[in-house]
Amino acid sequence: MKSIKTIIYTAVLGWAVSGCSGFLDEENLGNTTAENYYGDQAGYEGLVNATYATLRDVYQPTPYIFCAGTDLFFAAHAEVPLGLASYQTLTPGNGQVEELFKTLYQSIQIANMALDYADETTPYTALETRIAEIRTIRAHYYFLLVQHFGDVTLITDLVKEPIVSFERNPASEVYDFIISELEAAVDALPTAQPDFGRVTKRVAQHILAKVHLTRGYDTANGGSAADFTQAAQLADAAIDGQGLNLAFAELFEYQNDNNEEILWSIQYAEASTLNSPAHNWDYPWGPLVQGADDGVNKKNALHPTEYLFTLFEDADARFEGTFLNIKTSPYTGYILQPESTPVDYYYPRTADQLADTVAWRAAAPNRSETVITQIGPYWWDGLNQTDFPALKKFDRLQLPDIRYTHDLYLARLAETYLIAAEAYLQAGDAGTALARVNEVRRRAAAPGKEAAMQVSSVDLDFILDERARELAGEGHRWQDLKRTGKLMEYTAERNPDIKTIYDSGTDPFLGANGAFKILRPIPLSAISLDAGNYPQNPAYE
Repeated sequence: MKSIKTIIYTAVLGWAVSGCSGFLDEENLGNTTAENYYGDQAGYEGLVNATYATLRDVYQPTPYIFCAGTDLFFAAHAEVPLGLASYQTLTPGNGQVEELFKTLYQSIQIANMALDYADETTPYTALETRIAEIRTIRAHYYFLLVQHFGDVTLITDLVKEPIVSFERNPASEVYDFIISELEAAVDALPTAQPDFGRVTKRVAQHILAKVHLTRGYDTANGGSAADFTQAAQLADAAIDGQGLNLAFAELFEYQNDNNEEILWSIQYAEASTLNSPAHNWDYPWGPLVQGADDGVNKKNALHPTEYLFTLFEDADARFEGTFLNIKTSPYTGYILQPESTPVDYYYPRTADQLADTVAWRAAAPNRSETVITQIGPYWWDGLNQTDFPALKKFDRLQLPDIRYTHDLYLARLAETYLIAAEAYLQAGDAGTALARVNEVRRRAAAPGKEAAMQVSSVDLDFILDERARELAGEGHRWQDLKRTGKLMEYTAERNPDIKTIYDSGTDPFLGANGAFKILRPIPLSAISLDAGNYPQNPAYE
């Protein structure tokens, strides 16, 4: 019989457990055994909730590892690790890479604990559903691991005794495991759940579609054309006939996190941040505003590239839904008193907006002193730290400090459509791919501009452009470019940090052994603490 404390402190990839916090550190003052504590519904539900809480641990720190070093954002502040921003200095000692690797394995251990104790608890009505939820979350974590690191260690059971040496499983085995877990979850999960944020059948289908889509490109690790066909079918099943009915900007409105198009999200609430801090996904986007006058601390760490700023057609309402086209003081993405708060800056971009700045200024008295900065190099030259449209998807109503509690969206319906589009295209059905893209663009159109937003054909580059317009800043882009083999090509052309290195005659992606830095390095701590010979990815040897 092991106490809760004994179980919780059990080593799993010893380097991964060090540094755990929160409920992992709680003492077993009552000397209650884990078997007793998790033996009834109330105790087991607590373990399920702990598994969900690990999603915050994985995504909470910053968006850098998911968004830096892509064609959409470049590093405009020293806070972004250079290795992530431009690859040349990416090494096994990178702290963000280590944090992701370690946190994912810590989270997998908690999921394994929940699955282990499912056999110990008294059966109750929702138990099988809870097991399927946990298997989905664990599969999601392994999907992140295999995308970022390639071959990784598969740990599918609760580690109850210290293990000092591990082997890396081939990525093909990791994909097989993820797919089998998600297939089982799809069969066991309900279409809807009473609690928003719980995993559902559609969530598992969405993730499984993306797994097949990703493996389809990776023929060296078991991928084939059949993966694209399966991905398309699964994405359509996850769509389940639901249209995109909300205006794009509504998806991110304050206190509208639980809207109908969000399939799965990490839940945050201001009242709960005492024990689980708010996330840090808003302040890196800029502009650089700090101090009492601005009422907020923003870093301009991830600056939009020229490519992203110029990617939106005039008829596309997603620009204004993604970026602030005005800036006020105090800065906030949502203006409490829009008619009386002075507008400091206005950022016109469309032909109509550029032609009508005089009328725009005259339309309201709070615009009389506004500085009007139209679209152009000043927005994206990297020297300008304060005067450009800022990404606003994660803003709160008021921003007194770095406490962002807007839910983080892990799966939303428009992305499911775009997964389907990419899968159909790669499966050879360009007509259905076009239909899925045009549904996304129909909703994205400014009022009365729906026809102008429809396109007559799509290719992979266009679908990736559409993903950029729809999903900018939401944590998908690095994985999109890595999946499709576009990471080096797109960043060399569109990311000024990386382009500068190429222009100097150096390839920032070229690592050891003539290998390219497409995968992340296995953290130095993982290798040094392993008693065996834990292999490093070739570019970092």
